[in-house]
Amino acid sequence: MNPRLLARHRIRRAVRAFLDDRGYVEIEAPLLVVSPGLEPHLDAFEVPTGGPRRYLHTSPEYALKRLLGDGFERIYSLCPCFRDEPAADTHSPEFTMLEYYAVGLDLESLMAETEALVIAAAAAAGAGPGGVELAAPFERLTVREAFLRHANGVDPWCYADAGALANAARARGLRVSLEGDRWDDVFFQIFLNHVEPELGRGRPVFLHRWPASQAALARLDPADPTVALRFELYAGGFELANAFDELTDPAEQRRRFQADLAHRRLEGRQLPPIDEALIDALGRMRPTAGIALGFDRLVMLLTGATRIDDVRPQPWHVSASPAGRRTDA
Repeated sequence: MNPRLLARHRIRRAVRAFLDDRGYVEIEAPLLVVSPGLEPHLDAFEVPTGGPRRYLHTSPEYALKRLLGDGFERIYSLCPCFRDEPAADTHSPEFTMLEYYAVGLDLESLMAETEALVIAAAAAAGAGPGGVELAAPFERLTVREAFLRHANGVDPWCYADAGALANAARARGLRVSLEGDRWDDVFFQIFLNHVEPELGRGRPVFLHRWPASQAALARLDPADPTVALRFELYAGGFELANAFDELTDPAEQRRRFQADLAHRRLEGRQLPPIDEALIDALGRMRPTAGIALGFDRLVMLLTGATRIDDVRPQPWHVSASPAGRRTDA
């Protein structure tokens, strides 16, 4: 009997009880969708249907936001998601996502609620994670502060183009290659190699105030349009969650989707259609904050697992033995 799967069961029950007690309504998001998400770095699994093209969704976000536009105020989904990308220690092409949205909540309040949810899940799991202190409040750190602390003082906001940012990083002894001409590509080279590995090691950290170019479906800060109103939660050495002060401007969201599609076209990726029902719903949404939390990674954190395959009922890499028993490939 796998003790981590028993812990996963207890954590799932605790998460649902936590959200139910706070007035959230659980929604069964559809898995087969017309538009699975247009982020430039994500690809979806396409599923033959004999009719219109459908994809396995990469997130329940679009479905939930359509319901927020129809009047729901607090909703969540705990469901399987799919992304057509290589498996790794902390990622499976099939994984479980928890997403929840609340009308009227700001990002600081969402951070506090997420802290409480993680702590409640830890109590349900039993033994605490080794080396990570799960006590509120978690650390708050801006992206700019994180770069100054962990990337030898490089401040991405001081450099307007990719070449200047790459040169500044090299001048401070960081390894950076300039492949392509996108500022975001250089930013993420520095972030993934030098900043992210240092985050959330001994204590979870909310990393907030991201560059505007990485807003995705988040609002920009009205007081500083170079900053997107979003945060990511890091704990145990990996990203656990991603949250937005949700964009409710349909025209701006359409512009961003069109830019994402243009970038996908340049890279030869899938070109799913824009979700017109989502665009329509955004115009009816009230101010809302929402978060996507990797449930498998939460279980990893709370059980001390180092591989996502260790906390899922069927690892991605499996084969059938001659006797019909599943074995790790």
